[in-house]
Amino acid sequence: MSHEDQTPPSAGTPNLTIPVSQPAPPPGAADIPDRAPPPATPPPTREPVGARDGILRPIQESDYFTMDPEAIQVISANIDQYFNQALDIFPFWETENKPDRFHVLFTRQIEERFPVEADIRGRIHGYGRRVFAALLVHVGIKRLTQALALIGFAVMAVLGPTLFADWTGGQPQGLGLAVLGMLITAGVFYGVSAILFVQYRFRLENDSYELSREIVQRTRELQNLFTNARALSDQAETQFQMDGKGWGQRALYLTRLVMWIGARMEYLEKFAQMELWRVRRERYWMRWIGRLSTPLVLVIWLSVFAFWPAPAANEVGFRVLQLVALAMAVIVSWISYARWQTPTAAVKDKLGLDGWVRYASLDVDNTIGDQVRRDKERLVEYRALTRGR
Repeated sequence: MSHEDQTPPSAGTPNLTIPVSQPAPPPGAADIPDRAPPPATPPPTREPVGARDGILRPIQESDYFTMDPEAIQVISANIDQYFNQALDIFPFWETENKPDRFHVLFTRQIEERFPVEADIRGRIHGYGRRVFAALLVHVGIKRLTQALALIGFAVMAVLGPTLFADWTGGQPQGLGLAVLGMLITAGVFYGVSAILFVQYRFRLENDSYELSREIVQRTRELQNLFTNARALSDQAETQFQMDGKGWGQRALYLTRLVMWIGARMEYLEKFAQMELWRVRRERYWMRWIGRLSTPLVLVIWLSVFAFWPAPAANEVGFRVLQLVALAMAVIVSWISYARWQTPTAAVKDKLGLDGWVRYASLDVDNTIGDQVRRDKERLVEYRALTRGR
C-alpha cells in the first residue's frame, strides 16, 4: 500500500491481532501535531496473551495477508510508524531538567515505532525487573543472615562464662559449650543460606526458561511470516493476471511488509539486548553494594561487641570467646559475600540464545535485492519475447 492515504484507520477493524496504531507521520520526516510522548517502559501486561498458560497469543498470518482494505490500512499504519518516524535528536518530551537515560530514550523510540510488539517487550521488561527485584531481595537476605549469625556469635560469647558455666558446673565446660554454639550457629547460617540460594537460582532459571520459550515462539512466527510474505509477491501473479496495477499495489504492500517484519525482528533483538544489559549492569553495581555492606555489617557488629562489658565471673574467658567470635565473624562475612552470587552463566544457559531466530538469519538485504533482480530479469525476458513477435 502506498502513502497516498494517511487517514487514520478506524478503531472498529474486526478480528485483528494487530493493534490500531497512533496516526502515522507522513513521509518525508515530517511530524504530526499533538504527538503524544511515548511511554518510558512497555506495559507490564498487554493483550493479547494467554492468561492460563502464560504463552503469548500466536501471530495470525491471515491478518497480514488479508485482502481487506481496512485491515491493510491498519497494517500499513503500523509500518509507517517505523519508516516515517523521524529520529528525535532532541526529544520533544524532555524539559530543562535531567534528560532521559539512554536506555529510557531507546525504549521510548521502540515503543512509538513498534506498538505491535508491545506484548513481548512487556514480558522482556518484566523479566528484567523481576531479576533485579530478586537480586535486591537476595542481597538483603545475605546481609540479614550475616547479621543474625554475628549476633549469634556475640550471644554465645556472653552466655559462655555465665549461663553456660552455671549449666555445666564449670567455666571450662561453659566456654567449650559457647564455642560449640558458635560452630552450630555457623553451620545453621551456611545451611539456611544454601537453601535460600537454591530457591533463588531455581526462580531465576525458571523465569529465564519461560521468557526464552516466548521469545522463541515469537521469533519463529516472525520468521515464518517473513518467509511467506517474501513468496506471496510472486505467487500473486496468478491472482492478478489481467490487473497489472493491482499486482503492483499488492507487491508494494508485501515488500513493505517484508521490510517491516525484518525491522520488528531487529528491534526485538535490540530491546532484549538492552534489557539484559541493564540486568548485567545492575548485578555489577549490586556486587559493589555487597562489597561495601558486608564489611559495614561486620564493623557495626564489632563496634558494639568490642565494648560489651565483660562478665565478672570470668573476664579472661569472655575475652577469649570474643576473639573466637571475631574469627568466626570474619569467616562468615567472607563466605556471605564470596558465595551464593547471582549465577549469570546459568541464566544465560536457560535463556537459550542459540534457539532464538536471529535477525541476521533473515538476510533482509539479499531477500529484497533478489526480488528486484528476478523482476528485472523477467522484464528483460518479456521485452525480448515481445520484440521477437
